[in-house]
Amino acid sequence: MAIDSRLFQGSARLMSLPLVVLAAGLSTRYGRLKQLDPLGPDGEAIMDYNIFDAARAGFDRIIVVTRSEIENDIRAHLSAMVGEALPIEYVHQTLDKLPEGFHGSPERTRPWGTGHAVLCVDELTEGPFAVCNADDLYGPGAFAILHAHLSSNQHASEGALVAYTLADTLSGGGGVSRGVCMLSRDGLLSHIDETQGVRIIEGCITGQHLDGHPLELSGDSIVSMNLWGFTQSIIDQMRAQFHNFLEYHVADISREFLLSTAVNGQIQVGSTSMHVLHAKDKWFGVTHASDKNHAEAMLLKQIEQGIYCRPLVAGFSPLVT
Repeated sequence: MAIDSRLFQGSARLMSLPLVVLAAGLSTRYGRLKQLDPLGPDGEAIMDYNIFDAARAGFDRIIVVTRSEIENDIRAHLSAMVGEALPIEYVHQTLDKLPEGFHGSPERTRPWGTGHAVLCVDELTEGPFAVCNADDLYGPGAFAILHAHLSSNQHASEGALVAYTLADTLSGGGGVSRGVCMLSRDGLLSHIDETQGVRIIEGCITGQHLDGHPLELSGDSIVSMNLWGFTQSIIDQMRAQFHNFLEYHVADISREFLLSTAVNGQIQVGSTSMHVLHAKDKWFGVTHASDKNHAEAMLLKQIEQGIYCRPLVAGFSPLVT
């Protein structure tokens, strides 16, 4: 089925912009490697659709942050899927990739978090870039508006977040983590609170702060799903924040340096402004094993609507330059 090209009018390739795909997670709650789980009807993984949408929107380079033990599998999969449509580079997020003088606990097995994952690509980025999760599907319009913003924004201290409505991002399989956002009157991000265990209980949406304090949430709340646009100024500050984080938590075996926490810290001291872009696409992803059937059904529906072609690999060929 033909893809509706109207989704991408005005998303011309104005400048070189990479997309960083976070694919180093352990998939503990999912029970298997969800980065490569074949959710599409022809063996496609969710990140294949994100890369496809990003390429159509104008992003021209992919950087995959992963772990050494799964890189070969991801590399082989993406090589077969993407081909020569755009270059893909791979970076390892390792527990020992720390600033000089810091050494983590030998008992730690969990990665240092999404903020650390982004810092791992430091040597491969010079200008603005986008970041997304490998296991969340954001929709073609989301990448189009993010590319448009990053292409036109000339301010080094200004980034962007593509946000969604909380009620549209919950899982029927259990609790999820969401960055709950507050906006200023002019539409900028004024606060983001990383909230864990978000779920519906007896008709109410509940969760808890990182400190364990419980709270009740509105389904209309705006949330981050880790689709960001960053500048080098933001990353430079994040590097200093990670250093400070390690000063207090380097011996901890589970605490993570999260993007939402880092961005919120910069906003609170006034060193960064974050534009909030509202996605009109239907988000879906996989956190728990029970999310798989819903994701498969959503992908089939979007193929029927002409948003994606089948098989997806056929859609990459026209993108080869």
